[in-house]
Order: sequence, then structure tokens, then C-alpha cells
Amino acid sequence: MVVENDFDVILEDAVATLKGHLVDSTEFSRFEEVFSKSNEINFSQLNSISWLGVQRLYDILLKIENPIKLSNIPPHVYRILLLLPNFGRKIGIKSFQIEFFGLDDRILKQDITLEKLSDLGKKQGRFAKIQTGQMISGSLHHLCRPYFQDYLLPKKNYVSKWCIENEDFCTFLYEYVCFTKLVLEICSLAQDSTSILIEESLQNICAKISCLEFSVKNILPNFSEFKSRYLMSLMPHIHEISKTVVSAINLSSGTFESVVQTFEALFMRDTASSHDIFDQFENFMNFTEQLDPIAKSLEDVGVELGTHVLRFGDIGNLHQAFTTFNGNDLGEKIIISLRRKLKYDQYINLTWFDTYQEIKSDFKYIDSELSKCIVALQGFDLVRQVFEHRIAEIKIFRENLNLVKNKQLPWEKLKEKITSQIVDRLVTDQEKYSFSFFFPDSTLSKKKSNINNGSPLFF
Repeated sequence: MVVENDFDVILEDAVATLKGHLVDSTEFSRFEEVFSKSNEINFSQLNSISWLGVQRLYDILLKIENPIKLSNIPPHVYRILLLLPNFGRKIGIKSFQIEFFGLDDRILKQDITLEKLSDLGKKQGRFAKIQTGQMISGSLHHLCRPYFQDYLLPKKNYVSKWCIENEDFCTFLYEYVCFTKLVLEICSLAQDSTSILIEESLQNICAKISCLEFSVKNILPNFSEFKSRYLMSLMPHIHEISKTVVSAINLSSGTFESVVQTFEALFMRDTASSHDIFDQFENFMNFTEQLDPIAKSLEDVGVELGTHVLRFGDIGNLHQAFTTFNGNDLGEKIIISLRRKLKYDQYINLTWFDTYQEIKSDFKYIDSELSKCIVALQGFDLVRQVFEHRIAEIKIFRENLNLVKNKQLPWEKLKEKITSQIVDRLVTDQEKYSFSFFFPDSTLSKKKSNINNGSPLFF
């Protein structure tokens, strides 16, 4: 089992190319000088990302004085960057990838500039085709937001008579589906990063405990409480249950991606009727039923992982063995052997006092890694809450959508109920940014909401 957390930046001709895996624990400080010498950040070789990783990278780039443009941005990274404040202003966009449908309905990708895509939007509208005639996946009033700086542009270009007559209602349903889909996509990234961080920390703890156990026999031959092998044997199971949750979220996010694409196809069909639109949203609501068992699974897995993490901290006897041992009389040969097993420098600090200071640092390191895990485990609860929020919103849709369909309730009242529900339960940064992006026209008073009061917690 390999924890994928390698990240590197290669500078060539003032272009900094990001490589590897951008995760929560990525250390950026060693790359600040590289970024300061760059005028372009290339994303083409970035394998995977996390929500916090992208946020932290973005914050660093904002602080750089020289103008910087981002290039070859993959679609899933671009969708996150779109949510961040001032994206496309101080930090420019040289190129990014759009997705479109091939002749065999496969999703293909193509690099494009923001200006070129915006030109397509000006000519065609929100739902556009590339020059070869294939339909672009996604709405250009999302993808081109940094260019237009106006959520109303480019213009709506629904085709059927019913969609044109009810374009604001169609847009509301579409925005909510897009909101849910992106929130789940970010949840998947956050959960994957949380799992990576926990596994990485537990592996580091195992390595330290193994060295400490290997060395303790040098000073206490009768010590017998060894745990590192048992702890290491837990790692495959920890990996498996963590990935199970991530896979389930990925599957849900993929399902909702299909719903979004179906809406886009309906909007461009001249025969689309109210029946088609309401039926499609009914399908969406049915798909959301899978969120409930995933939310329960997040709770169960979080509890189980918490139990395992506590086992990695149960090394009181090993700690006591070192703290109670008086090694002032140990000879240099024994000290060297001890330091070799502890993987310390064998040519300096060849006294028990100095060696013991390093041993204490190892135990502090173990405590620090355990603290990281405990904090990371809160991510399971946050993601669970995000899922429960969507479940509560869908319940409101179920209670009111037929009333709208039968003209017993204005759709604007339904929108108000939904946006109020979202704002009143904001707990994460990604929900706050996503809401602001997809519902910028909300008439809710910000003073009465959680959206800008600094209360959201962060993944």
C-alpha cells in the first residue's frame, strides 16, 4: 500500500510545472522561490488534488508580486478554482481544458483559452458547441465567469418553447443540480485527502514505534510488549474502509454528472416539455436516495477509524521503558548500537542524555501525528453533515415540486425555501463558496445568514 503524496514543481523558462499529488499536507514553503520566478503555472502533470491543497496553493500565488497565469488546468481543478475569490483577476488564465462529447458519446478533453470559449458564448449562448459541432459539457455562464464577471452572461439559449417561457425556473433546477454535483465532487476530494493524511500519519507512527521497539532491547532485554507489527497489520484494513467511502461518493458524483448532462441535452431539444423537465428532476431526487446510506457509512467508518487511531497511541509501556531507564553508565558502543537502531546519526551525541533528548522528540512526533489524525477524522463528520444538508433540501423539493408543477405554488417560493435551507446550515468553506457561485442572485439578507459571517469550518 502506497500513500500518494509526492508533489514537485519544475521550473523551466519561467514556467513552473506542477507534478504529482497536491494534498492537504503538501509543503509549499520550499517552492515559494520557484513560484516567485515564474510567470506561468502549468497544471498538465498534476495527478490529483485536494480541496485544501488547491486553496493553499491559490493563497500562495495571490501573494506573489509578479503577474502569473495558469495553464493546462484540468476540468476538475478548474471547477474548484472558479469558486475562489478573484479567480481570473490577479491570477490570470492562459488555458484550461473543456470536456465535450465525442461521436461515440465518450467525454473528450481539449485545451482552450478563456477568450476563445467566451467568444463561443457570445455567439451561441450558455450551452455551446465547439467548431467541429460537438456539445461542450457544462454551461458557459459557469466556465466563463472570470471573463464576463456577470452570472447573467452569456445569454440563456434554451430551445423549446416551454423552456424559453420558463427559463428562470429551468435555470434554478439546473443550478441546484450543478451545486449538488460539485459539492459532492469536492467532498470526494476532501475525503480522499483525509484518508491519505490519516494513512500517511499512521505509517509514520508505525515507523517510529518500530525503531523504538527495536532499540529498547538494547537497554531492557526483558521488554516484551511489542505492537508495531500488529499496528502495521491494521493498515490494509484502514486503507480499504477509507477507500470504500471515497468510492461510494465518487459513484454518486458521477451519477449526478449524468443528470447535469441530461438537463443540458434537454435544454437544447426543441421538443422538451414541462413533463421532460419535471421527470428529469424526479430522477435526480431518486438518485439522491443513495446519499442517506453513504452518510451513515461516513459516521460508521469515522468511528471505526477513530478506534484504530487510538490503538496507535497506546504505547504507554514503551514510553515508560525509556523514561524510567537510567542510562548514564551506558558505554559508547552500546549508545552507537542504540542510535543505529533508532536511525539516528551514529557520530554525534554519543551520550545517554543527548540520545534520550532525541528519543523524547520521537515520542512528541508520535503525539503530533496522532493529533493530525484526530483533527483529520473531523472531516468524516463534516462530509456527513454536507450529505445530510443535501438530503434535507431534497425533502423540501419532494414536498413542494408537485405544487409548483400544478401551479399551486410559485417556483420562486420553492427557490426561497431551498436557498434559505442551504444558507442556514452552511458548515464548510466549500458549501459557502459553492452557494455564492451557483446562487449569486439570492435575495437572502447576508446579515441574517451564515454565508459571510466567518462561521464555516474548513476541510
